[in-house]
Amino acid sequence: MIDGIGKTAIGYSYFIHDKKQLPEIERGLDPLYKQFDYLIAVDGRYINYEHPLDESISEADKILNKYPNLVMEKMKPTFQPYKRQRYFDIAGELGVDWLMVWDTDDIIYPDPKYQNWKRFWKNLKLYAARFPEYQIFKMKSWIPSAKEWRTAYNAVRAMTWNPYIRLHRNPGQQRYALDCHWYFAPKDATDEDLILQKRGMYIADQTIEGVRLTTNSALRGEVQLDIRDNWAWNNDCEEKRRQFFKGTRLLHIDGQEKFTWLPKDISGFYRYDWQGRPISKICEEDGSPPRT
Repeated sequence: MIDGIGKTAIGYSYFIHDKKQLPEIERGLDPLYKQFDYLIAVDGRYINYEHPLDESISEADKILNKYPNLVMEKMKPTFQPYKRQRYFDIAGELGVDWLMVWDTDDIIYPDPKYQNWKRFWKNLKLYAARFPEYQIFKMKSWIPSAKEWRTAYNAVRAMTWNPYIRLHRNPGQQRYALDCHWYFAPKDATDEDLILQKRGMYIADQTIEGVRLTTNSALRGEVQLDIRDNWAWNNDCEEKRRQFFKGTRLLHIDGQEKFTWLPKDISGFYRYDWQGRPISKICEEDGSPPRT
């Protein structure tokens, strides 16, 4: 527990199915796990990441179990926002005050001037006190060249710093909103509340300095990256489809009947062509095979 900050945790969503990827775990976590009270690691395949395994290989668990502050949970295949929600919920059960989201390809930026944890926690404390209404904050991430990090339809410019939402105050009271992995809202606000603007989503105008990160996919082979890219496209299209029809059902937008090619039943997960049109169902909502 950090004075003036409270309990802290890392939220770590992972699925390691290739031994070549194993070094990502220590590369990403060794420089930061001692700074936090808990490492909340949630294992399992995203439901539209098409791979024969549902959980990480056993070697990944052996590496993670070396961290003394580990809290691990296994999940059956599920949608990305639903899986990520588990580290919010677990953080709430543990009484965590601040959660940092960390992915398997994330790395602390190697320059020592961006590894100042004392400054980082001091800034977080100051900004949290100055902006008590803010529940999410950003950190800066260096986006490297394509040689180091192959983008998966990320609309970001390479060789520059980008601010990303990474810090969550009172994570147990937050949820991923509108079936999207980058929208956040109070846990008791329904999607209908948000669409009809009865409640608002959280915004992040402030960036906490002291520690910066970067990303690197060099430890992933071409086959793994191809699977990830297909998943990223299908996941992005799936999130947008669900948001679109949730919105049109409530707002009664004229002309929605023209979208005859889009499955209007928000149930199940689809493969999409390169125009963003669903071409076949991957599975039902619960992960079972598609019903004919």
